[in-house]
Amino acid sequence: MDIERSYQFARCSAVLDRDHEVPGGEAIFDQALSNGLLAVVAAEWPGEEREPKGPRMRSAAALLGVIKEKADEQPDGTFLIPGTDPDSEGVWVDTTTLRDGVDKTQAARHGRGPGNLERRHVDALLVLDEHRALRRIAEVMSDGQWVKAEVRDIYERDRAQKYLEFLGDEEAEFRAERAPELVEYPHPKHNPDREGCDLEDCGVCGYESFKLDYPAEFEGTGSGACLVCSYTRTHDTAYYLTLNAEMKRAMERDD
Repeated sequence: MDIERSYQFARCSAVLDRDHEVPGGEAIFDQALSNGLLAVVAAEWPGEEREPKGPRMRSAAALLGVIKEKADEQPDGTFLIPGTDPDSEGVWVDTTTLRDGVDKTQAARHGRGPGNLERRHVDALLVLDEHRALRRIAEVMSDGQWVKAEVRDIYERDRAQKYLEFLGDEEAEFRAERAPELVEYPHPKHNPDREGCDLEDCGVCGYESFKLDYPAEFEGTGSGACLVCSYTRTHDTAYYLTLNAEMKRAMERDD
């Protein structure tokens, strides 16, 4: 679980580092911060990552409170978590800026208005990667193609969502009903590689209208396009989504 959290933190942080104004950046920030803080607190103070009563994990705001309570406050207002490596002094966590990031992204995350994620929030987030429980941003960012594919996919989802809103519910439902008629099922005798290729649920509009180019091992990872909202998943994006799904399955198998 801690490894998965570290990769979730790294992937989301890498996207924000590339473009903090990316569509849905507020939710990406929340996902990165929550996973990063859970990994750090669980490593430093095992058990403190959970709510006192029940199995639920603490929120990002509550985890920042744990750090303020357990770590050493510095003259500049940050909180120092000492390092365990001889060449590391530790991690200076800017709880004030991170909490401000939580507050300023809350409206967008809960549909109450626009968010206001700033570069300083992302910079404070990136500092967390210096903790021994994380340290995976460099690994993720070394594959620049992955980051580019992820950012492109986020913008593509945003475009498709706006197009779906333009279509309206009636037209979207009409297209969803017709989607099965628009799929060609090639005879396996002539093209065995495409056997079983059909429609999946679209990750944007939710209809069973996403036409796959080829069968995919994991649902939601194949390349193709939606016959309702026009969301298109490129081969690059599909490749990296498949790698992520394979890695997640391997982690679950090892647990």
